[in-house]
Amino acid sequence: MVAAAGPTSSLSGILGLQLPQASVSVSSRVASVFQGVRLDHAGVMHVYQGYAAAGGEARAAAGLNQWISEQANARTSTLAASAPSNQAWTQLASTVTSFTDSWNDYIFYGMDDYRLNDINSGGEWYLFATRTLTSPGYLGCGGSNCGPYIFQRNITMTAGSPVSSLIDHGPSSTITTSSTSYTVGVSLSAGTDVGVGVNASTTQTWDQPSVTTYDQSSGLRAAWQEAFSGPTLNIAPPPATASGSFQSDQAAIFQAPEGTTSFSLFGAGSYAAEKDTFYSCGLFGWATCESSAVQGATVSISLNVRPPAISVSPTSLVLSSGTSGSFGIQATIPGSTQGLTWDITNDQSWLALTSLVGNGSANVVATVLPKTKKGSVAYLNINTSPAYAAPSVERGPIVLKVTVH
Repeated sequence: MVAAAGPTSSLSGILGLQLPQASVSVSSRVASVFQGVRLDHAGVMHVYQGYAAAGGEARAAAGLNQWISEQANARTSTLAASAPSNQAWTQLASTVTSFTDSWNDYIFYGMDDYRLNDINSGGEWYLFATRTLTSPGYLGCGGSNCGPYIFQRNITMTAGSPVSSLIDHGPSSTITTSSTSYTVGVSLSAGTDVGVGVNASTTQTWDQPSVTTYDQSSGLRAAWQEAFSGPTLNIAPPPATASGSFQSDQAAIFQAPEGTTSFSLFGAGSYAAEKDTFYSCGLFGWATCESSAVQGATVSISLNVRPPAISVSPTSLVLSSGTSGSFGIQATIPGSTQGLTWDITNDQSWLALTSLVGNGSANVVATVLPKTKKGSVAYLNINTSPAYAAPSVERGPIVLKVTVH
């Protein structure tokens, strides 16, 4: 795991990797950048990129330290959405960006992206699950002042060419209830789109009292607006979702044409925060008036989405009894220095292999045991684990033929 403070390009240069690009759009100048990267045991890249305006550095640093602690303990963050089945979806990356403004308002926007382990030659499917959290620098609501508190958030995910459609998203309607959920992926069928007995749907639940969610999705853009209840002129305090930490979850599944090698995905989360001052006004001060200051920010993540890949070379070996030969396996998750998990099945008792499972690139040595009968043939099945996780094994494993002569 690597952590650093500085421009986002610096960490990419240190690691020699093209990291997801995060950015922030604010009215005040960004004073500090906090970054971290971890590769997990499955080769999935976890990236944190946090920003802070002047005055917000301490809270931004605390956000990075919390992320580091969670990654070091190799446990799922309390901010993470429920992961879909790894039999149905292969995770490609996990990216987080955050910002702390001069009022000490904090926004956290995280995105996990997955590719369907599909068996359908009619297309390719990608799932993007986001979680958006805000926590304003709320100082209370009493006397003549109230805030700052959050009164609106917007979340979007937009796919670029050659993506053909947004086939599912959640939430998919206006939400006015205090407890809610989404389920996406129900239309992806076992035995047709994914393997037999595999469930591609995924569900997330959360509570959102005093928040109304509006689904604004259309075309290749999944979008939501969240409106928060705020204080009135009698200085009633804002609800906890507006004045404290509040997280909601979103998901979108995009379909791309079969054989798609890459596409762009742009995700963004924004907030608007308000500070109110109440004062007497009107003739003889008979009325109460309000003066408000508003500020906000947009954080975003830009991804170059590419499918996992697995290949084998050569795809046949001819060996004599008691001799050895080798073949190479390349199994990669794009953007990661580690690779895709693979396995070898259908091996024979007369053939010894140096590896039956692995991750990433490997050179496997095959040895034909002494006294093996000439003409013996083995058909080794080399696949991702779980199966169908790369386009080259969509219709089945790569077969390597070993012949004894």
